Amino acid sequence: MIAASRLALTTALFWLAAAGLVGLLLGLGLLPYAWRPAHAHMNLLGFVGLMIYGVAYHALPRFRGVVFRRPGVALFQVLLANLALLGMALAWGLGLVGLWGVFALLEYAALLLFVLLMLEVLWR
Repeated sequence: MIAASRLALTTALFWLAAAGLVGLLLGLGLLPYAWRPAHAHMNLLGFVGLMIYGVAYHALPRFRGVVFRRPGVALFQVLLANLALLGMALAWGLGLVGLWGVFALLEYAALLLFVLLMLEVLWR
């Protein structure tokens, strides 16, 4: 298993636990409602997105019977996705809406990089 896959799967579980905690604190009224979008992004981009990245980096090259050629780029993509999500979640929760857009663009860049890496695996 390449490092990007292991990191993506590990951080997906972290984001699931963190999103659950934020959800619990929201439900108990200990966090303001400004954290609701952060909670949703932590679940969807954090847990679901990173789980997909991790499984895809591991499984798709094996399904195609090819060697994954860019493990360093994949690791950068996973790191970028995590840092962008952290920035997005904190920007939402702390009310820094202007910064949210910057981190959203970084998250989208990570997603596009993932798409390019997987297209290379599928079509080379």
